[in-house]
Amino acid sequence: MPDLAPDVRSNLRPLRLQAMMTQEELAFKAGIGTRTIRDIESGKVRPQPKTLRLIAAALGLESGEQALLTGAPDHIETVPRELPRALAAFAGREGHLDALVAAVDDGATVVAVHGMAGVGKTSLAVRVAHVLAPRYPDGQLFVDLHGFTHTVGPRQDLESVLTRVLRGLDLADRTLPADIDELTARYRSILADRRVLVVLDNAASAEQVEALLPGTPDGLVLATSRRDLSSLAGSYSVPLEPPPIREAVAMIGAAAAGRTTVTEAVAIAERCGRLPLAMGLAAARLRSRPLWGAADLLERLADEDRLLDELDMGHRGVAAALRASYLELDADHQRLLRRLSLIPGDEADVQAAAALCETGEEQASAMLESLVDVHLAETRSPGRYRLHDLVRLFASRLAAKEDTAAELEAATGRLVGAYLHFAYQAAARLHPNKRRFTEGAAAHGTDLPGFADQPDALAWFQTERSNLEAAVVAAAHDGRLEQAWHLAAAFNAFFVHDPDVGPHATVNRIALDIARRTGDARKEAFTLGDAGRQLLAAGRHREAIDLLERSVALKRDLGEFSDAALTLANIGVLHRRSGRFAESVAMHEAALAQAEEAADEAAAALIRTNTVVPLLRLGRFDEAERLLSAAERRLDAGDEHNRIRIEVFRGVLVREGGDPARAVDMHVASLKAYRGEGVKADVTATLIELGEDLLRLGRYDEAAGHLDRAVEHAVKLVDPSLERSARNDLGRALTAAGSIEEAIDQHERAAALASSTEDAYELARAHHGLAEAYREKGDMPTALEHLRRAAGGYASCEVPEAAAVAEQLRALST
Repeated sequence: MPDLAPDVRSNLRPLRLQAMMTQEELAFKAGIGTRTIRDIESGKVRPQPKTLRLIAAALGLESGEQALLTGAPDHIETVPRELPRALAAFAGREGHLDALVAAVDDGATVVAVHGMAGVGKTSLAVRVAHVLAPRYPDGQLFVDLHGFTHTVGPRQDLESVLTRVLRGLDLADRTLPADIDELTARYRSILADRRVLVVLDNAASAEQVEALLPGTPDGLVLATSRRDLSSLAGSYSVPLEPPPIREAVAMIGAAAAGRTTVTEAVAIAERCGRLPLAMGLAAARLRSRPLWGAADLLERLADEDRLLDELDMGHRGVAAALRASYLELDADHQRLLRRLSLIPGDEADVQAAAALCETGEEQASAMLESLVDVHLAETRSPGRYRLHDLVRLFASRLAAKEDTAAELEAATGRLVGAYLHFAYQAAARLHPNKRRFTEGAAAHGTDLPGFADQPDALAWFQTERSNLEAAVVAAAHDGRLEQAWHLAAAFNAFFVHDPDVGPHATVNRIALDIARRTGDARKEAFTLGDAGRQLLAAGRHREAIDLLERSVALKRDLGEFSDAALTLANIGVLHRRSGRFAESVAMHEAALAQAEEAADEAAAALIRTNTVVPLLRLGRFDEAERLLSAAERRLDAGDEHNRIRIEVFRGVLVREGGDPARAVDMHVASLKAYRGEGVKADVTATLIELGEDLLRLGRYDEAAGHLDRAVEHAVKLVDPSLERSARNDLGRALTAAGSIEEAIDQHERAAALASSTEDAYELARAHHGLAEAYREKGDMPTALEHLRRAAGGYASCEVPEAAAVAEQLRALST
């Protein structure tokens, strides 16, 4: 109800306001000074009769009404108090509340809150308005502009809104002008003399709010909209998103009146997508059913097919709120929203949206941004778009109702086709010498763009990885087996560059299942090879060898000799990582012979380079140098990566030849050349070699610093082979530097890793390092025990260290 506030000083002010005039306008029309009007209204002077007659004429008072200027007022000014009741259980949003009040403290006169349907814009605005209401004694107005309320008939126009506000200020409608410009001028004139707070809720656009802004800064406008209002000049604009989980739990706790535990509130919040409207409806449903527990509510919310129905309370339901926004879109934007629900992953880029709607990228980009503007889509990084969980569910329902099965099938096919194009293009860019990827790029290429270079291709994969994994799963589920397998094959091209092995294992299981279900031996051969490489990285050597041997047999039967050679080389890597260096060399030699028979120079160069590692372990340095020279001669032009690898190995040979200082220079130069590649396996391996160079020079602290970085890199890469090697070398550096307990810790960690992956060589090195550390500590019995274990391990690996440690044991035992 409005407050009644009679003016005890003068009757002039209410009469002037009734006439919709400012002090300046009345003074001008009466032909007197503005100060005179101000002094009369404040009670400082008593007006002369002539002045009263001029004022009465300017106000348009009849002769019988002139007494109103001096007599008791028959009109009592109304102070509107129209704010809706604030939520008694309002919780969360404290940060936004404080920020909005602070903005007004700093002088903001227009505050705009925009966000998706149901995100709590009105609740926040009303709460802020109640907090600020005492600052605006001339009243608080609340106007629902119905910008996103779908009703039959036209939306109210500016004239009706202005009339509504002026009536709220208790101005008789008989005095309102008919012309819209004059009506707007009167509206601003009236607000110019008043400290009024106006809440413009549910605005259709920033332009609608702009038309209703007062012309003076005495009052405050709080506006809410589902459209972006940040374009309002001079406004403090707040984009409101679903609250973080802590605030969401507080909202549910307050709304459910203590009917939930924190764990239950978290689960409810997650099922509601942390959308305040949905959480409020869920809590209301729980309150309305005294016999229910939170578990009963959660059971109902767990059914995705019925989730929106459970959150439906007629016009207040989530679906109703979203539908109002949806109906504001034109047909193209509506179709895009429906099609975005087909995205199998969490996000979409412009190319995906263009494929779904069969439109150009420029148009797709513009439409996506429009959906962001009305908060039906979200963007958290440039060029990436997603739907809130409940919006996705809503859009999916619409797609099922408004699109035919054939249309949805075609849209999904175009989307998977776009993913296939980019995945194979990126794989071929990353592995230009692997025929399976170059052929795949040719077979699945479209008129979409490719990638400029390897970093560009790798960056694309890292951005799209979760979407690609989801696309493989969805395509297989939908029966698109050919597309699903090829997408999985391209996905696995990035395995060596991806520290997260989980998605690769998931994708490869699907690919192997498809190969076997379709009886396609070629698909099975390549998928077994990919699976074996993944088990190799995980340290599951026995299982990996079994899969790789089966892959080699199938590839030979199929005439895929180049790939068979590379798979044989992977078996050689497995032998090396198990400490079976002689077997590793033999397997690499067999792989090299296979590659040369297939006339695959690129594969042969790679195999020669990889053979160097077990040769170095066995101390066969001359053979290693010959292989490096042969590999370098046959490198493709521009293959800078493998050229740097060869230089790293040459640095090792220089060190082992007795010149660790020169080796340091070579390895530092290699690291600089690798600089653009970040945290990669070859960078980590080079750091390990540099650490060994520095150890040989007695620069123990420097060595420890580089080796500590190598450990960090290996952990990030989830590469246990590099990690156990780096930890053993770090332990040696720490022992030499006198940090014995830290050294023991590093060697013990290396020993645990080596034991779990059956790496006999690194296990022997760990025991050797522990022996040295305990000897420095003065614990000879423990040192001898570790030395015996090291001697046995080195002997089984047939490495040069075996003789040296055996001699050391004899010396210490006598």
